[in-house]
Amino acid sequence: MTIAAGGADMPASFINDPAHWRQRAEEARTIAEQMNDPQSKESMVRIAKDYERLAERAEQRAKGFGTTKISSADG
Repeated sequence: MTIAAGGADMPASFINDPAHWRQRAEEARTIAEQMNDPQSKESMVRIAKDYERLAERAEQRAKGFGTTKISSADG
């Protein structure tokens, strides 16, 4: 099974691939470094952090820990 994203076919397994999410995080950080607008830069840094969280969750799933409940105090 493939998922179309931006016109390209991607294997469905990318969702569970920590390296995929870490690569996306690095791309977001690179874009943030090039931005001059502080709000836009902050948004891209936040997106990079979210991608890192997705990588961590993918690692947890790979280890068989499944998902964890996130309390409203976390964010």
